[in-house]
Amino acid sequence: MRIKLRNFTIVSVALLGFLVPAVALAAPNSNLTQTITAGVLSTDVLDGTRTPVASPSVAMAATNFSFSCQTVTGTLGSSTQRLYVTDPSSTLNGWTLALAATGGATAKWQNTGATSSYAFNDATGSGCTNGQLTVNPSVGVVTADCTSTNCTGATITKGASTAMLSSTPVTLMTGTASANVWRGYLTGATLSQQIPAEQPADSYTLGMTLTVTAN
Repeated sequence: MRIKLRNFTIVSVALLGFLVPAVALAAPNSNLTQTITAGVLSTDVLDGTRTPVASPSVAMAATNFSFSCQTVTGTLGSSTQRLYVTDPSSTLNGWTLALAATGGATAKWQNTGATSSYAFNDATGSGCTNGQLTVNPSVGVVTADCTSTNCTGATITKGASTAMLSSTPVTLMTGTASANVWRGYLTGATLSQQIPAEQPADSYTLGMTLTVTAN
């Protein structure tokens, strides 16, 4: 048997070195930033789910026509219409929630058609001559609705029973500096209105406005 050998030529291969430019890589760590703003001191009438009540109202007790001065009552702040204050700031020196007639000193209890009215702010005749409204938040209940250390009803002072005069607002509750970063509400304040004798039978309405101001 003949074995045929093929000639192989061995070639030496040189490996050429390539210079790779250095690449600047980003730092492996990254800083995230977040800003939480303080928010704004505010008040509103909210229901049990903290949803704003579209048209909050208080129905005073119905009464019959009378030849004498009479008193009717109502409740300001209920489980479905809570008088809220939200204070998200840690820098305020407290706040004051107040109630006043929307139309100021000249506002009145007005009937449909504006043909008859009586006052909410006249002390003449112990309120019986023209009519006077007394607001008593001291019998109400303050409920805190937050979880911070100072978020308790103990940091809130309720206002005193006050007969309304002219356009002077009635203080419902006051938060001290220790109440900063606070959310809560007032319920159960009482209203008492003196109605003049022989006031015509009808449905009467008086607009009121809640205002919260920083101390």
